Amino acid sequence: MNTLESWLYHTPYEPQTRTKPMRVMALGFSRSGSESLSRALRILGYDHVFHGFEMFTRTPTLWRPWTLLGRRKWGTASTVTGSSDLERSDFDALFGNCEAITDQPGALFAPELIKAYPEAKVILNHRNVDDWYCSFGSVIRPLTSGTLWHVLPWFQADLYWQRRFVTEAQEQFFRGSWARHGKWVYEEHNAVIRGMVPREQLLEWTPGDGWEPICRFLEKDIPDEEFPSGNTPAHMLESYQNNVVRVIQTAWRNVGLTVVGIAGLLYAMGWQWGWECGLDVRAFMGYSISF
Repeated sequence: MNTLESWLYHTPYEPQTRTKPMRVMALGFSRSGSESLSRALRILGYDHVFHGFEMFTRTPTLWRPWTLLGRRKWGTASTVTGSSDLERSDFDALFGNCEAITDQPGALFAPELIKAYPEAKVILNHRNVDDWYCSFGSVIRPLTSGTLWHVLPWFQADLYWQRRFVTEAQEQFFRGSWARHGKWVYEEHNAVIRGMVPREQLLEWTPGDGWEPICRFLEKDIPDEEFPSGNTPAHMLESYQNNVVRVIQTAWRNVGLTVVGIAGLLYAMGWQWGWECGLDVRAFMGYSISF
């Protein structure tokens, strides 16, 4: 598979180097106010805030390098199952230009990020687990079903690595199935962060808390504007579809070329087989007549 990936599904990536300190990490999971938090941190002046949208809005996309990190954490590259040797330099290579990070995929690597950037302040954004489960499911189900999930990834590199990221990082985080294990893994994730981060460096925040606790925690003045609103599941799916329309079109084009190529090959094989059979019949008939 590695040979096939390097040949057929290769996506270029230029590793970054850290140019500014990591200041804030919001490590709550997706659908817990992460998008509104990313916008709030930008308003507060943090220079570049990494959010999960960058996975598919950057060119080239970031699905491949994050998947490779997932393989190191949960796959055969780990020295012990469930552990990893990920270091600060591994994360700097992905968002070295950022002063803050929110959302997935960062949340999947929360313990590693906390160890890599002990100087950063940590925000644990969370919500009621049942509300989170419903919201997360309304986003993930459409993205992991139908043609977009089962067919097109094999015909376009970005979609291939997106599928690999879900199966080799996200599903591993949820112990094989977010549908079965999502709620308790979500609660465990929050508990791990509480246990790892010193109290003075940790803020627990819910989407309804607004500016005041964040600004007090980060020692910032409260902006003279409303706290940013988050995106709905429908808006998130629309944003995703608008950004990946090009790669989906490319995938369908490759499907068409593959079908035409296979059809042409089968036609040529059939024609060759028919021609050879015709020779055999003609040779047999000639032999019979001469006899």
